[in-house]
Amino acid sequence: MPLKSAMLKCAVVLAMLYIGSWSANAQAVTSVRLGLLSAGVEVYSYEISVLKLALAHADGDYDLTIETLDIPQERALVELEAGRASFNLFFTGFNADREDRFRQIDIPLSRGLLGHRVFVTSKDQLQVFAAARTLEDLRSRLVVASGIGWPDTDIFKAAGFSVVTDDYEILWNLAGAKRVNAINRGVHEAFVEIRERERTFPDLVVDPHVMVRYPFDYLFYLRKEDEQLARAIETGLLRAYETGAFMNNFRSHPMIQAVIGAAQPSARRLFEIDNPFMSDRQRAIPEVYWHRF
Repeated sequence: MPLKSAMLKCAVVLAMLYIGSWSANAQAVTSVRLGLLSAGVEVYSYEISVLKLALAHADGDYDLTIETLDIPQERALVELEAGRASFNLFFTGFNADREDRFRQIDIPLSRGLLGHRVFVTSKDQLQVFAAARTLEDLRSRLVVASGIGWPDTDIFKAAGFSVVTDDYEILWNLAGAKRVNAINRGVHEAFVEIRERERTFPDLVVDPHVMVRYPFDYLFYLRKEDEQLARAIETGLLRAYETGAFMNNFRSHPMIQAVIGAAQPSARRLFEIDNPFMSDRQRAIPEVYWHRF
């Protein structure tokens, strides 16, 4: 074979190998599309940081995009389950129904802070909370606004509270118009949300007197068909715990630090209620994954 022809053939082979290698690497980047509820990126900045931590500790390369959704939570879950959603990952409060419908990753994102509930109320209703000495006092004095499709809504109803349900943004209107005297929120959500809305609802504040606690948190959910991505995220979360990175992120994240400081949990009266909608699998989540004040 002439030298020029041999050199040309070698160059073609090398080019094909390079293209094949580049193509394989490009294909190895997995798209992670997180659907986010309408409260937005700032409210969920901690949960987003947990996902980024998991992907950083997982094998492989990932391209993360975040899509803020303008639909109710249950509609988002229906779309994801049916394979019609533009996103392939969602986090939401756990219950047995969601465990049955989706691939659930059993590592609580906020270490149970979501199950530590405080209340947004109007300033003239603060004495209602200050006067509540027992759980029965609290039940008899509150009309609680809670979102459609939230597991918290069913938990509060099961505990005997009067509950009014509506879409998330409408809850604020209900409280602002004093049609309810409490919006139930996770302790790490309430202070961010009230800051975002203080100009629109200047009379609304976070009550400093009480906290209701039950075992509850956000978990990641995917379609059952997305087992490979689910395993990657699960492995990443476990490795983040093993290396200490998860706890470092939890303790140092500005949102968690600010919220725990503002909430002053030791100064509040704590009322425990049951979460009767937990599955046996959810009740078996190890204690190491739960935060206690």
